[in-house]
This record gives sequence, C-alpha cells and structure tokens, in this order.
Amino acid sequence: MSLTLIDATNDSITISWPGPLDGTTKYVLQYRRADQDESAFQTLSDGLTTTQARKKHLKDDNKVGYIFRAKSASSKDDDASWVTHSEPFHLLSDEDELKRLPSPVVTLGGSNQALQVQWSAAANLTAYELQMRENVGGEPWKTIAASVSGTEVRKKNLTSTQGYQFRVRPIALNGVEFPFSLPSEPVVALGLSQGLKNLFNSLEKGSLLRGETHVSLADALGGKEFVLLYASAHWCGPCRQATPMLVNWYNSLGASKTIEVVFLSADHNESSFRDYYKSMPWLAVEFEDDTREQLMGFLQVKGIPQLAVLDGRTGRMLETNAIGKPFDVNRWRSLAANAK
Repeated sequence: MSLTLIDATNDSITISWPGPLDGTTKYVLQYRRADQDESAFQTLSDGLTTTQARKKHLKDDNKVGYIFRAKSASSKDDDASWVTHSEPFHLLSDEDELKRLPSPVVTLGGSNQALQVQWSAAANLTAYELQMRENVGGEPWKTIAASVSGTEVRKKNLTSTQGYQFRVRPIALNGVEFPFSLPSEPVVALGLSQGLKNLFNSLEKGSLLRGETHVSLADALGGKEFVLLYASAHWCGPCRQATPMLVNWYNSLGASKTIEVVFLSADHNESSFRDYYKSMPWLAVEFEDDTREQLMGFLQVKGIPQLAVLDGRTGRMLETNAIGKPFDVNRWRSLAANAK
C-alpha cells in the first residue's frame, strides 16, 4: 500500500499513509516539489501520531506537483523505510476550486451497517460519480457508482469500525471533467450493538415480528440510533389513546428512520395481542416468547403504557417512559452523549 491523496484544494494537499494507530507510534512526514531531487525533501513533522496530514499554503505555478513520503520515526533512515507514491499530487486550479461541490452529507442509513449519502445538485447536470474510502491509513478512493442519477444513495455492508468517507463529482455530457467534491467527514455505520444482543439474546427464533414476517435481530435493530420498547395492551384505555399518536410520529420518520419501536404486549392472550398488533407498523416480540416478559421485567413495568428509550449503540436505557413527553430525538441524543 502506498501513500494516498485524500484531497487537494488550490493551496493544500491532504494525504494518508499505512501504519498502526496505537497512540505510541510516531511518524515523520516530508515533501518536495516533483521537479526537485530527493535532497530537497523538507520535513513537515517528525512527531505525528496519526496517519493523515494536510499541508497548507502551497503554490505550484509551474503545475509540476508535489511528492510526499512518510515513515515511522523509529525505523531506519533508508529508502526502504519510506512510504511514498509514484505520480505527483497536484493542487486544484482556482477555476476547479470554484466548480467543486460541497462535501456530501453522510448520516446513518437506518438499517444494519448502512449509511445514507446525500449531496448538492450541480446546475444542469443529473449524473454523478460517487467514490468511497475506508478511513484507514493509506486506503485509496474507490468508485462505488460510476454514474448515479439523483443526489442520494444508501450504501450497505459497511463493517469498518474506523468509518468511511465519501466524495462525488458531476458527469458532464460534453466531456468536461469536474473535480471531486470535498470529502465527507468519516462516519461509522452502526451494526447491532452488543448491548442490544444481550437484551434480546433469549429470543426463541432469534427474530422479531414485523407484521406477519420474522425479521432477524440484526436486520431488525442493527443500525438504529434509538430503540423504543413499548409495553402496551388493547384492554388499556390510556394505551389506546397513546398508540395512534405513536403510530403517527413513527410514520412521519420516513423509510430511512434510525429509530425503531418494539411492542411488548401486556394483553391477556395471543388473540388480543394479534388484534392489537394489527394497528402497529413496527416490530414486536412474539406473545409466546419468554423474551417478552423478560424485557418487561427489565423495564420494571408497573403500569402501561410505558415507552422506554434505549441507546441503539449501547443498549443503555436513556428514559424509562417517554409517554406524555415530546418525542424529542435531539433530547435523546443529549441524554446518550451525557451517559458516555
């Protein structure tokens, strides 16, 4: 693996190189103009603890580009120790700098190990090339869609704990080449947290209901920012008032919602559970599954309706009962941040 260009502006270059990020390894980073020999290398830093750096205030009037190299500060001072690249890295022209799109906006995709990527539309252009890189030292950009119509995609199966970056550029019909956008910040896609696995580990079939369909726990709750456990029953008057309001709010979140609700029935029999569950668009634990009562015990249910808010990243309970309060996602995010 070689040293990789992450981004270039009209006066800066951001690069990355392979190496461990253990907090103790330090790196030396050097650079030179491409028309100079190796004796012209200048040291930018000899104590970097990351495998990415940005060199600012560059000028390249002759458009020859720059060569960078990096190595562990503890390695031998010989050519074999340096990680470099074969072709020069070039600055963007002032014209290209003005043409590039802003960074894509990357958010949780609402499903297991998925991210949603959105970007600004370019005037009079409808097709885009989308690239992605894993946020690992030296990892290159890879085109994941050579031509996308529209300005939004969902990318699945993103398993890296270091996260991913994305960039995009318009495709012009007349052969004009546009520069790539600024790269997004790295974002980690959520899978099924260990905390949620532990809570639901006694599921008899390893799955939850969505309507009449069984959905694996990972597909049901993986990628969710918050999981709401809803203890309720058809015979309960306050529950019959609360459920339609919860349904309206849940449906307003859209298809890419990062919040999921799991129904824990407090009905007296399976028939009542089935009739009541028909009014709900979310998940449920089967009535005969012991996990239902175990979760109600975990919530320490003393009265219904009860809507407990769990942090999807940890399984930690953030709020024991959100019924009667605004369903305020930003407040839950604040509670999650303060719980760390």
